[in-house]
Amino acid sequence: MQGIVIISHGGMAEGMLDSAKMFFGELEQVTACSLQPADSPEEFDVRLEAAIAQVNSGEGVIVLADLLGGTPANRSAYKASDDVQIITGMNLTMFLELLGLRLGGEVQVQSLIEAGQNGIVSLNQLLGGGDN
Repeated sequence: MQGIVIISHGGMAEGMLDSAKMFFGELEQVTACSLQPADSPEEFDVRLEAAIAQVNSGEGVIVLADLLGGTPANRSAYKASDDVQIITGMNLTMFLELLGLRLGGEVQVQSLIEAGQNGIVSLNQLLGGGDN
């Protein structure tokens, strides 16, 4: 099974992990790694590398990052390889899709991106109301 590391500024990653447990229960080969205000990029690098190693069983790792261009995503770029896929702009829809898909085998990155994008809608428009 592919490992998963979710990374963010502040506690977003831990919060998403906590939310996902409501749907999936305890999660195997999944961890969160957050950049805190007092952290240097180098300190984050050490924790990120440890997190990737922790969840990697040899089938690769997918890293979900909160923000394209932010320090967590930028630092994760140094870890990108055939075995470590990095996707930015994570949201809960994307993360839950990843958790479900990886149970069935190899995950296609494009399907995760599409799931994340498809989860972004105006509920007002969907219900036939305005955009107020």
